[in-house]
Parts: sequence; C-alpha cells; structure tokens
Amino acid sequence: MPSPRSLKEIQKLTGRVNSLGRFISKASDRCLPFFRCLRKGEKGQWTDECETAFTELKKYLTTAPMLVAPKTGEILSVYLGTSDAAVSTVLVNDDKGIHRPIFYISHILLDTETRYPTLEKVALALLVAARKLRSYFQSHTIQVITDQPLLKVLHTPEVSGRLLK
Repeated sequence: MPSPRSLKEIQKLTGRVNSLGRFISKASDRCLPFFRCLRKGEKGQWTDECETAFTELKKYLTTAPMLVAPKTGEILSVYLGTSDAAVSTVLVNDDKGIHRPIFYISHILLDTETRYPTLEKVALALLVAARKLRSYFQSHTIQVITDQPLLKVLHTPEVSGRLLK
C-alpha cells in the first residue's frame, strides 16, 4: 500500500483505520500523526512522522493478534490506558492464564480533554468503553483493571465536577 499523497488520500486512510479500529491496539496513538495532518492549519502535509507511523501501522497489521469471541457467562476483563493524546481500552478474556483480546477501543482526546488529570482520563476511557461495549457489559461480568484508584473515587459520596456527570 503506497503512502498517501493528497489530502483526499489521507482522509481515505483515516476512514479505513477508523473502520479497522476494533482490531488495532491503541489505534488512536498509532494513527495520531494522520489525524494531526488533517487539522485546518496543517493543510494535509504528509510529514516524516506520518510516514513513520504509516510504516509501523502496516507492520502491525501484518502481525496483529487474533481476536476471540467470548463464551457465554465468562468473566471478561477491561484494561484501561491513557496517554497525553488518547485513551485506550482492551476487552479480554482469560483463557487458562493467557489474556486473549476480544475488542480494542481507542479515543483521541479533544483539546479540553487533554488537560484532564489522569484519573479523569481513566474515567473517560471507562465511559467510552461502556458505550461501545454495552452488549458485552450487559451479558458478562466485567472486571475493570487499571493502575488508578478508580473504584475508590467512584464510591466516594463527595465526587465533584466531571466525574459526577
């Protein structure tokens, strides 16, 4: 697959990546350079950073792990991760000690969301996951795994601000 040369080709690439997002781990982080070059001030300039990200994405797509379907009644785990520019989630099942991915979710943070504290970014990742994985959340027991004290904060009666919403 050749590198995009025009604004229209970059838009096509980002559309394809969006449709494959479920199969790509940390898709937003991997494809952030593509989305940045589509911003108004950039005018679709394909940079070296975009080319590097494109090459790494092609390599990842040729070696991506297989997604599995969950079994009925199985306990599933949701891993939440954050970065400065995106939040990511992976839904996995535990098959004899081996975590097998079921669904990947990535969300590029808006300008205001990039200024959230880490804990609020984790809460946002959980919200995005709950919206996209509603059918899994309704039919399975879900275990949320993160390095932040999310449970403690959500059970605090004096939660304020964005976490309250």
